[in-house]
Amino acid sequence: MDRSLRRLHGAAVVRILFGLLWAIDAWLKWLPGFIHGQTIMHELNPQAVSTPVVHGWVQLWHDVAGMNPGMFAMGTAVIETLLAVALIFGILSNLTFIVTAAWSFGIWTAPEHMHLPWGTPGMTDLGPSIGYVLAALALFYAAAGATWSVDAVIRPHLGRFAPLAGSVPA
Repeated sequence: MDRSLRRLHGAAVVRILFGLLWAIDAWLKWLPGFIHGQTIMHELNPQAVSTPVVHGWVQLWHDVAGMNPGMFAMGTAVIETLLAVALIFGILSNLTFIVTAAWSFGIWTAPEHMHLPWGTPGMTDLGPSIGYVLAALALFYAAAGATWSVDAVIRPHLGRFAPLAGSVPA
């Protein structure tokens, strides 16, 4: 096996493991405490951060989720489940990596509040979701959907939408 194919297989393994991580995240969203909207308003607490721009952003999502917390929680669970499935099976990988990065950035900036304020005594990290952003972008760059994926089968049939699928192996 040549080095480039070995590299693509390695990237595919990381994509699948990342998908399994998302599957665990999704499973947690389907648990009763979250899916019934019981924790949403606590997680989207604009009072937890005083930085004006971030406060306004979190307030926006607090207000949106507050309209129907159960429906917001259900939407979150569905989106995370779809991301997990798409990552594990390599379905429209390029699109999935970009959506995953954007979704993770949204999580980092709203419910995680970017872990602000950063000068808080005992602060040890910036939150897990920023790592998800970087992982999704790295998988995109590594063409992790090129092998061991549904993309490998459907890519020839996508026509002008083929760039949404993983890259063609070299």
